[in-house]
Amino acid sequence: MAFYLWGDVLRDLAPNPSLPAGMSRRSIVGDGAMLCMHEAFPDLACTPHRHDAEQFSIVLEGRMRFVVGGEARVLGPGEVAHIPGGVPHSIESLGDYVKVLDVFAPCRPDILARLAELAPA
Repeated sequence: MAFYLWGDVLRDLAPNPSLPAGMSRRSIVGDGAMLCMHEAFPDLACTPHRHDAEQFSIVLEGRMRFVVGGEARVLGPGEVAHIPGGVPHSIESLGDYVKVLDVFAPCRPDILARLAELAPA
């Protein structure tokens, strides 16, 4: 498929190893990269984690604190965090509803596995 409407993309709401409680995710998967629209409720805190994929996080709505490799910064709409593969990072929504578009390259196997679980039989 070449064109998508975010509202038509399956929304994962259940906490799982790749999605903390208080967050939802819609994913579009390509051959070598994936887009994930993450929405976070106010005061969500995600513990530090790492993955092999390089990540770009574009804040669309709200404010979110990113800690990337020990460096902390609060980002708002239009700002971007770059997270190299393998670098520990965490996030925290700061009293706001937050919408972030994440780009992962290559595709994250844990998210692909979750999408396979959610796929209709």
